[in-house]
Amino acid sequence: MAGDGNESYVLGIDLGTTTVKVALVDFHTKHVVQTKSRETHASVVSELGSAGNEQDVGKILTALQFCVSGLPKESLTRVVKIGVSGQMHGVMLWKSGRAWNRNSFGRLEVDVASQLFTWQDGRCKGEFLESIPQPRSHIKLATGLGCVTLLWLHRHQPAFVEGYDCAGTVQDFVVAVLCGLDKPVMSIQNAASWGYFDTIEKTWNVDM
Repeated sequence: MAGDGNESYVLGIDLGTTTVKVALVDFHTKHVVQTKSRETHASVVSELGSAGNEQDVGKILTALQFCVSGLPKESLTRVVKIGVSGQMHGVMLWKSGRAWNRNSFGRLEVDVASQLFTWQDGRCKGEFLESIPQPRSHIKLATGLGCVTLLWLHRHQPAFVEGYDCAGTVQDFVVAVLCGLDKPVMSIQNAASWGYFDTIEKTWNVDM
């Protein structure tokens, strides 16, 4: 990777359903300089069997760190922006201030956080969907939507939900880790993918 030493880069991160991908992009030319990818092997057996679809967030975070560590260190010191994308619709929960830590080798590890309930989760059947309010949103209610999964957990596993005070997509969690955020920040498109979000007013259907 030749250069005059004045390059600057954007680090792109994509947390896919089965694979994590990262890319270094030249900030000025938009040329993709280098990429790395790794399968997460993050699927875990749900207590609901085939009705659930869950992933180990720790394995996703490990795969991300493996990919980033494979990029040239001298280039990483010249990263001026980071862009993050990932699985929409899904939801995970975590405890503010205790969700992650660094081990003795400097690697980030997940601490007090739940598994990821993915967009493929099927626990919210028709009868449950009919029992919850219809949202003010362009997205119709469906199993796998973040807010729908949260409502299901609140109804069926309230003690589980009460153990956490933050929720977001897995990419929201990674952004919180990278930025050291006490509370997650969610983009409009991720919020919309959860249901119960009004994209015109840019507000949650809090009353529901």
